Order: sequence, then structure tokens, then C-alpha cells
Amino acid sequence: MQAGNDSPFVSLPTSEPVSADGAKGPEAEVPDDVANAFTEDAVPGAAPPPTRSVPHGSTLDESVWATLKRDLMQIGLNVRLVVFPISKQQTANKALREWDLWGPMIFSITLALLLSSSSDSPSKAFSIVFLVLTVGAAVLTFNVMLLGGKIVFFQACSLLGYCIFPLLLATALITPFSSRIIRLVGMLLGTAWASWAAVPFVSASVSPKRKALAVYPMMLMYLFLSYFALIV
Repeated sequence: MQAGNDSPFVSLPTSEPVSADGAKGPEAEVPDDVANAFTEDAVPGAAPPPTRSVPHGSTLDESVWATLKRDLMQIGLNVRLVVFPISKQQTANKALREWDLWGPMIFSITLALLLSSSSDSPSKAFSIVFLVLTVGAAVLTFNVMLLGGKIVFFQACSLLGYCIFPLLLATALITPFSSRIIRLVGMLLGTAWASWAAVPFVSASVSPKRKALAVYPMMLMYLFLSYFALIV
């Protein structure tokens, strides 16, 4: 018997590296493109990393000047609707949908400063103007909802804020005069103008048959501001 056959273990064939063309041998190597696929250098054939895309119509990627220009144009459009309240109803509907608070904030602060400058208690006069506008916006929202319309609180703030622009002009014009008749006539004209300017905006929220009921609380609020401007 041969010594090699007495071993209880059977020798198994060892596997050799296989090259890309099927050849066996120790000199068979892995192709470079396969080896580089698992390294950081495998960028040439790889897909580019995903980039964040801004949705269509978004303003996140616009410049500051473009944002200011767009806001100023919106304020100018709404002021034009208040100054000339004979525009188409579709324009008023669009302005009510695309409401903003920049214009109302500017007009409210300016009116409060004008009234507080001629008052014996400036801080109290300043606070009363903002309190009346805030309560008026809440009353307008609740009233429109009771009349079956649809409006949110900030839309009411925007509506009231823009419609006080005639009151702001009237207050600025009567400030140099001390005659009570001139001041009274000026504030009454400003109240009528502000109430008339609110009609197209309110009509966009309620039915045409109920727009008088929706404008009535606003007219009372403008009358109070006019009276307050006369007594300060």
C-alpha cells in the first residue's frame, strides 16, 4: 500500500483566481473598473447627488429686493382699490384672497402716531387705536361667519387696515386746522370713503343681499375712530 493512499482525508482541489476572460491562474487580476467601483474614486460613472428643488411658485429662492418689490406692488394695488372702490369684483376677490399685513400695519401705526401726537396721553391714544382695530377685526370675522360668509381673522385685519387709509388721509389733512366744522366735515368724508371702500371687499365674503349688514359694524368702527380723532 502506498503511504499517500492511507490518509483518511481526501485532498480537494484548490480554487484559483479567475480572470475576466475566464483564465485561471495566480496572475489573474480583478479589472480596474470593478475594483474602483468600491472606492471613493468611482465618481466618473456615478449619478450626480440629488439636489433640492424649489417648488413652482415658491418665493424661497428670490432675492430680498424681489420680495420687497412684490410686497410694495401688492400694497399699491390694494391702496388703489381703496382709493377707487369701483374696480371689478374679481379684482377685490383676488385682493381678499392674497391678503397681507404690511399695508395695514403701516397705516395703523401712522394713524396711531397722528392721533397720539395731539393727545394729552399719547400712550393711551396709541393703545386705543390698536385695540379698536383688533376688536373690530374680531367683530367683523364673527359677523361675516354669522351671515354665512367665509373670512379668517387675519383677512379681516387686512381689510380693516387697508380701509382706514381714507381716515388716515382725513386725519392728516385736518391736523393743521382748529375749526371744528372743517375737522368734522373732513372726518365724516373720511368715514364715508372708508365705508364705501370696504363694500367690494365685504361683497367678496358674503352674498350681495347681506353686504349692508356686513359693512354696518365697520362703519360704526370708523365713526368711533373719527370721533376719537376729533376729541384728542
